[in-house]
Amino acid sequence: MEPTSSAKGQLQSVTRALSVLTCFRNGEDLGVSAIARQLDLPVSTTHRLLSALLEAGFLDKMDSPSRYRLGTTLAEYGQIAYRQHRIHLAEPHLEELATITGAKASIATRHGNDAVLLGTSSWREADGHELQGLRLPLHASALGKALLAWAPAGEEDLARLPYDSGTARSVSGPVGLAQELARTRQGGYAFNDEELVHGFRTIGVPIGDEPGPARFALGLRGPIDLMIDERVPFFVDLAKVTARKIADILL
Repeated sequence: MEPTSSAKGQLQSVTRALSVLTCFRNGEDLGVSAIARQLDLPVSTTHRLLSALLEAGFLDKMDSPSRYRLGTTLAEYGQIAYRQHRIHLAEPHLEELATITGAKASIATRHGNDAVLLGTSSWREADGHELQGLRLPLHASALGKALLAWAPAGEEDLARLPYDSGTARSVSGPVGLAQELARTRQGGYAFNDEELVHGFRTIGVPIGDEPGPARFALGLRGPIDLMIDERVPFFVDLAKVTARKIADILL
C-alpha cells in the first residue's frame, strides 16, 4: 500500500528534524539562519522544526543571543545508551592505558563514513588543546583504518568513501587506502601519522579476535614527541592487551 500524502509529510518532517540535530555535531551553538543555510530550508520551516525539538527537550534555547544547543533529553538518552552498550565498564581500562603511556585512549565504532568515538580517557597534557571531534573520517584515522581493515572493506565500499578531509599526509583515494589497509592487516595495527591533525599520531587496533567484522576499535593518540617510532611497538602491545580486556566486556 502506498503511503498517503499525510504520511509522507509526517515522514519528511521527522527526517528534517533529525537533520536539524546533525547540525549540532560540532558542539556549537547555532541560530535559526545558520541552521536554515546548512539544510537549505526556509527560515520559517526551520523555526517550526526548532520549536518542536525544543518542546521535546532535544534542544535548549539560549536567551541572548537567540541561539540553540543540544538539550538535556539527548544527554539523558546518551547516558542510557552509554550504559546499555557497557562503555562505562571499559573506562577503567582506558584510564589505565592512558596513565601508562601518557597518551589518550579511545573506543570507536563505525557509522557510515566515520569512526564515532564512544568513550575516551580523561584529558591529558598529551592531548594538546585542539579538540578531536567525535566523528573521524575512516580513511584518515587509525580507528577508522582498523575498523576497515578488520571488516574487511570491499573495493566498492572504499570507492564510496569521501577523501576530502584530513591533511596532505592522508591517503587521497581508494587505491591508496586499499594498500594502507593491507599493510595494516599485515602489521597488526593501524597508524595515523599526522593525517588528521599536524603534530599528532594515533595507533588503532581491533577489539576482539572472533571471526567477522570488528565492531569496535581501540585508539591511542599523542603528540609526535611522545609517539616516537621507537615507542610505537611497545604502545601497540599495550593497546592489544587492553583491547582484549575490553573485548571481554563489550563482546
